[in-house]
Amino acid sequence: MKFIWLALAGLLTVSIGTPAQAQFRLGGGVEYFTWTEDTSPSVKESGPLLVLHLGYLQRKDRGLLFGYAGKFYYGDVDYEGATLSEPPIPIAGTTRYTGTMQEAQLRYRLPPNRGYWLDVMGAAGIDFWRRELSSVQREDWRVAFLRLGVEMDTPNDQGFILGAGVKYPIYTWEDPHFSAIGLNPDTTLEPGKDWSVYAQVGYRFRRNWQVVGYVDSFRFRESNSALLVSSNPDLQSGGYFQPQSTLYTWGIKLEYVFR
Repeated sequence: MKFIWLALAGLLTVSIGTPAQAQFRLGGGVEYFTWTEDTSPSVKESGPLLVLHLGYLQRKDRGLLFGYAGKFYYGDVDYEGATLSEPPIPIAGTTRYTGTMQEAQLRYRLPPNRGYWLDVMGAAGIDFWRRELSSVQREDWRVAFLRLGVEMDTPNDQGFILGAGVKYPIYTWEDPHFSAIGLNPDTTLEPGKDWSVYAQVGYRFRRNWQVVGYVDSFRFRESNSALLVSSNPDLQSGGYFQPQSTLYTWGIKLEYVFR
């Protein structure tokens, strides 16, 4: 984990300190969020999140360049699932999500062709979020990830923006705050890792304005099991784990590009 933080800090320091012409981006938008867990009865959360987007990219016609992408998100989504009791009792409610994603990018830009840049991109990032299922039940997540993909952009005042690739979590950490619901010891979990995909398509319609639609995702395998003792009459002592889970976001954002 320390290596990941050092790598992110190093990339951001180099990118911000490089004298090459840069593009900064600031935008806002909405994501439609879905979270599913492979359980019986199944767990599903879905609904909109408000998102603030930030970005930075060196402006060069070719060669190596550095970039940064970040976002902050917040919202209440619908919950359909079940209690942790045995047998589980189906319930519905609302889950609140609050989080941030921070990412450092290293790109190799091919020479311009027909008015477009083509970048091969590798990125390292970290995503933090809090999942509040009730006044006492909440989860804190930390996920460090790598991304690899290709992106197309234009130096012109108008043109398309495209990108796609794969994503892999290299570090996962979840704190379910077991003690808050009467389960001890208050241990953490490590959800399993799996590949996922991302893509974007957008259009720059004026020199400084662009609109981008995107899809992003995480996929987690079943976590390790924690043996817990219950002091809650509604819950049993035994093994508790994070089931196989999938996160998808479909978003649209309007950005102002400082050029």
